[in-house]
Amino acid sequence: MKQKAYIICGPTASGKSSLAIDLALKNNGVIINADSQQVYRELPILTACPSKKDYETVPHKLYQFFDGGKKMDASLWVDYAKKEIEAAFNQNKTPYIVGGTGFYIKALTQGLSVIPDIPANIRKQVRQEGLHAKNVELYEILKKYDPDLCKKVLPSDKQRVLRGIEVFRATGTPLSVWQRQKKVLPLPEIDFDLQIIDFEMPELEQRIKLRTEEMFKNGVVDEVKEVLRGDYPDNAAVFKIIGFQTIWQYLAENITLDEAKAEVILLTRQYAKRQRTFFRTQLKAGNIEGNSAK
Repeated sequence: MKQKAYIICGPTASGKSSLAIDLALKNNGVIINADSQQVYRELPILTACPSKKDYETVPHKLYQFFDGGKKMDASLWVDYAKKEIEAAFNQNKTPYIVGGTGFYIKALTQGLSVIPDIPANIRKQVRQEGLHAKNVELYEILKKYDPDLCKKVLPSDKQRVLRGIEVFRATGTPLSVWQRQKKVLPLPEIDFDLQIIDFEMPELEQRIKLRTEEMFKNGVVDEVKEVLRGDYPDNAAVFKIIGFQTIWQYLAENITLDEAKAEVILLTRQYAKRQRTFFRTQLKAGNIEGNSAK
């Protein structure tokens, strides 16, 4: 019989963490983070990381461990998650993978296309172009390199456009061709049980409002202020966390506190809608066998 890991996913503010803690306590579990924002160490309040009490109650892995000046991606996260899942089994613990980043969970359960590493000089050159060129100009470049990818990527999706450009320049092969190759499962010997937690939007929005108020009460403004004092590159991942730019605008006295709260709620609600769409269309609850990748 194969070993089984449990995945609890869903949109932000849906109560995934509380459920995971309850289950982990009952089943000698360890919680492994699958949220692309909670990996960064700098903004635990803004990203709604587990509390100190939560960390002391149940082992938590891959929370607040990554430098916010760098960018985490799905491939790198899968590498970290794989090690933590294997470590949990070696310690006779039950792994619970918990989070709202659907692409991470899809990569873990369905695999990623094998794409060669991009040389640092090419990546740097392409990113520099991205800083100065307009989205439509970058999109025209991508059209020449990878017209099939352009059928799935909008000009406004700058990160994916730049990714397509850098892959072609580094390998001479379009990203869409790499993506069509058979995916490699990270953990083919393990089955996953996937549970999706969700609420209808009116109730989810109310939960988002309550959590946003708690964030501001608990010092999220000071947290952002501390990051702004740090030495980070202009494209630091931590600057892109939902709500960071809004609170920055408040600190610059460009908006009021009430306006900042309303904006954070709006951005979080929009993010939750995107998450719900992904879970509804890209993932299916239930048992995922370790050899089921297509």
